[in-house]
Amino acid sequence: GHEYFHNWTGNRVTCRDWFQLSLKEGLTVFRDQEFSMDMAGSPSARAVKRIEDVRVLRTAQFPEDAGPMAHPVRPDSYIEINNFYTVTIYEKGAEVVRMQHNLVGREGFAKGMKLYFERHDGHAVTCDDFAQAMADANPGSELARRLDQFKRWYSQAGTPQLHAEGSYDAAARTYTLTLSQSCAPTPGQAEKLPFVIPVQMGLLGQDGRALTLRLQGEDQAEAGDSRLLVLSEPSHSFVFTDVDQEPVPSLLRGFSAPVVLQHSDSDAALLTLLAHDSDAFNRWEAGQRLGLRIALQAIGDTSITADASGQITAALLPASFIEAMRGVLRHPQLDAAFKELMLALPGESYIAEQLAVVDPQRVHAVREAMRQQLATELQADWQQAWQEHSDTGAYRPDPVSSGRRALAGLALSMLCLAARASGDSVWPGKALQRFKDAGNMTDRMSALTALVQSGHPLAAQALARFHKLFQHDALVLDKWFALQGGACDRGGNVLPAVKQLMKHPDFQIKNPNRARSLIFSYCSANPGAFHRADAAGYVFWSERVIELDAINPQVAARLARALDRWSKLAEPYRTAAREAVARVAARAELSNDVREVVTRALAD
Repeated sequence: GHEYFHNWTGNRVTCRDWFQLSLKEGLTVFRDQEFSMDMAGSPSARAVKRIEDVRVLRTAQFPEDAGPMAHPVRPDSYIEINNFYTVTIYEKGAEVVRMQHNLVGREGFAKGMKLYFERHDGHAVTCDDFAQAMADANPGSELARRLDQFKRWYSQAGTPQLHAEGSYDAAARTYTLTLSQSCAPTPGQAEKLPFVIPVQMGLLGQDGRALTLRLQGEDQAEAGDSRLLVLSEPSHSFVFTDVDQEPVPSLLRGFSAPVVLQHSDSDAALLTLLAHDSDAFNRWEAGQRLGLRIALQAIGDTSITADASGQITAALLPASFIEAMRGVLRHPQLDAAFKELMLALPGESYIAEQLAVVDPQRVHAVREAMRQQLATELQADWQQAWQEHSDTGAYRPDPVSSGRRALAGLALSMLCLAARASGDSVWPGKALQRFKDAGNMTDRMSALTALVQSGHPLAAQALARFHKLFQHDALVLDKWFALQGGACDRGGNVLPAVKQLMKHPDFQIKNPNRARSLIFSYCSANPGAFHRADAAGYVFWSERVIELDAINPQVAARLARALDRWSKLAEPYRTAAREAVARVAARAELSNDVREVVTRALAD
């Protein structure tokens, strides 16, 4: 879809210069995202795509915005243009387009696109030209009124922090929501001016019922149960009237702006949102925030210790969280793909982003303990989910069938994880059989992943069989390498396996896809295995960056980004990581691609 849509946004109308790269890439990512959501049926199925996109933004773009390679959506300088094919240009660029969509509405956005093509078909233009067309097509919109200020999203780097505080006055029957914004300095931009932040929101009663929203001094005809607030000042208070009970706010629905929301919801409020919010994205978000809160508390609790193997055996998840997840699994109306996302805990990289100083092994141990508990305590429910969704019939690529495969795959992984703790061999055996009998790649990979990630001995047999089946299909074999490079680390076993796989006859480091499948899966996507106390992972990384730089500087520069935020690490990782970066930077013969990354990393 993305490449097809480039026929219009990128080819028919293209970029005046490289600084406008997001004009085509960010806009086209937005179009492919919307197309994918429109292909879905139910609201919760539509939300699946939005959740997947936001997870990419949070785990890849937010860290980029907070690191030494931070740059605006429309950069004003570059050393090597290849280093600007980034998640900021693509994914954050798409979010800037989405905010314009939110500010002018769906019909207004269609009018803006029509005007954009009428004005600029066959021309090479700028991001400003696109925003101007949107505003001109919607002269009474919030975008048109604040266009110059809105365009700061193109020129200012960094992820804004959106702070929300609510207060309820029972006597006056009013609820006051105060929103404020701030943005940390980024390289070359010490101070930030206020952004225009669209905040879609609603209010729920304590029973989960949607409340009618009436802003003070506003025409009552505009009241509804969801509305868009626009924050353009450093801080602003919105007063809602005729509120009969203290509400539970549902903020940033649909992730209406690429910001970090800071709001001190109680656990009870988050559980209310998780169970009742009409906005599917915010239901998922409530579960993620609860899971994140539990993880951060456990990471900081020194009384929770790991055993000699690095595992935490204490029960970290409270009964309320377990019951909430059980409710999701058993919910009769929720789409299966949505359930699969709801039941996935926040990733290690996202958890690490919330910490000022990161001990990667501590983060890994806490998340694994949470995952093990979720697998064990919901074992009967996972079995029920497996029984209801494992018979997927003939392969179909529609969203419903895809969701059934996703939930069945998660259930099988959790059942194998529970079996690992109990020593039961039944479910690993079923996973191996599923692997052998699968009629499609999704089911086969799900079964193989369940065996590999649970560390069961049957994984070796399945991996050998997979290679025999697909050794002549390069793209499928990339999955085989990537799964092993991203495997859960147990006693430092992953790095030796990765080194051994580099000697495999089917591994060619000169093939970019093959290099990414194994080396990137280990260095960039497997923090629990990469960040070793003995620094062996960092030595491996520096050797591979140098080796790849002589072959393909663009691929090497992307790998170099794996340690561009070394300064956040706790000791002993911090010093060892910096030494590895310095080792690469000291090379006399480095490409501009890699030198820019490591030099900026050391300067940070």
